[in-house]
Amino acid sequence: MPEAAVKSKKNKKNKGTAKHKEAHVTVEDGEVERPSGEQIDNTQGPNDSQPPTTAPATLVEASGTNEIEYNQSKGSADPEIHDDASGKECEDPGSPSSDRFDALVRDRDSLRAEVTDMRKSLEEIQLKHSADMEALQQKLDDAETKKEHAETQFQKLLERVNTIKAQLGERLKEDAEELAQANSKIEELEEQNSSLRDTLDAKNSELANLTQDNEQKSNEIATLRSRSNLSQQNWLKEKEELLEQESYLQSEFEQAKEAMHNWEILAMEERSIRESLGEKVIDLEEQLVALKDSYEKVASERDSQIATVDGLQRALQEIQSARKQELRDLVESSNTQLEELRQALQGAEAKASEAEKALQVAQKELERVKPFEKEVKEKNLLIGKLRHEAVTLNDHLTKALRFLKKGRAEDNVDRHIVTNHLLHFLALDRSDPKKFQILQLIAALLGWTDEQREQAGLARPGTSSTAGKLKIPSISMHRTPSTPTLGTDFLDQGNPSKESLAELWSNFLEQESQASGNQESPRP
Repeated sequence: MPEAAVKSKKNKKNKGTAKHKEAHVTVEDGEVERPSGEQIDNTQGPNDSQPPTTAPATLVEASGTNEIEYNQSKGSADPEIHDDASGKECEDPGSPSSDRFDALVRDRDSLRAEVTDMRKSLEEIQLKHSADMEALQQKLDDAETKKEHAETQFQKLLERVNTIKAQLGERLKEDAEELAQANSKIEELEEQNSSLRDTLDAKNSELANLTQDNEQKSNEIATLRSRSNLSQQNWLKEKEELLEQESYLQSEFEQAKEAMHNWEILAMEERSIRESLGEKVIDLEEQLVALKDSYEKVASERDSQIATVDGLQRALQEIQSARKQELRDLVESSNTQLEELRQALQGAEAKASEAEKALQVAQKELERVKPFEKEVKEKNLLIGKLRHEAVTLNDHLTKALRFLKKGRAEDNVDRHIVTNHLLHFLALDRSDPKKFQILQLIAALLGWTDEQREQAGLARPGTSSTAGKLKIPSISMHRTPSTPTLGTDFLDQGNPSKESLAELWSNFLEQESQASGNQESPRP
């Protein structure tokens, strides 16, 4: 585009100079003698002051106005030039005015040539500009479609984000409700814990009182034991004294006996008191064990409740962190998708330019391949004919195979197959090796004798063959069958197995149908 602007500027300058030079011819001799450089500078001044434009419309307008002014100046200047030339032919040809006139005529011709060149270049620039504008418009349309597609995807992403926000808000509300329930449960458990602590304190105070009572009872038992020991010692001493003083104490025996009986009663009472105290101690120990068990259960329940509260708090924190991480991942994924879409847009623009280049190359290749089109069509027609012939032969072979499988083995001969083979035999060229093969198949189907084979040219005259067997032609016949398996699988003379003609014919038809199917499978 800048080259077009430079060319338009040069066109304006050249056309301005041409206009001024042709107008200068109409001036008198005194005015013609003025220096042309000053007039050219004056005409070029306004053109140079104008900035170069890149739009093709301004180029067309400038060129049109310059051409109109040029034609007007040419129409007004040409008669005067011719008059001056006719008036000055009588003058001296060596005068300076005739030289100037010739120079002006040459300048005019050169300027006309430049004008035609400028017109051609302007037309070329306009064509190039229109082509560039069409390409840019197409690229702009592609970019707008891609932008609309990206905007739709962005709207879809926004809808997804909004749905995710709504789901997260519902989940957060549910989590808040669960947290409130957990807090209420925690408060209830704390109240239960405080009540249990109060009961535990009461039980501890009772236990302390019971321990004090137990200590007092144990002290009393110790004093009673000491008293019993002392009483026993005293009783022993008194007994010794009584034994020593038996005679003296015989009178007091009854008193001592009564005293002993009293002491025994006291001992029994003390024993019963001790047993009752022991039972109380056992009951208190059992109560203490039960209190310890209940305390341990309450402590374990408290620990489990604290652990559940901690787990709920950790789960809540993990859920909140997971939600935040999901939101961050969604934002990052949307940003990456936007970047990928931008890169895809750039790649599509590059691919569009590459596709344009490839289109040009393909057009060149098409021009190069056009001479081969006729030959390819002829080959396709030939291939179609061969395929049709192969399909018909395959139909005949499958029909014959079906007929042979349905009927009996020995004497079933299809007239339609024989006529088709005979017509094919007559249509083939004599140099085609398939002709001998078809004749041999007809002989096998019709069960010709040796004489008939000799008459048909399938066997040498004077040779004989065993009945029920077919003979392969010798090498001197110079006949080559179309399929290499015909002489080995179908007409094997050295095969000792007694296969019938129908079985051999069915095997041959199966092989031919498989071969035709394999030939039809590859496509050109």
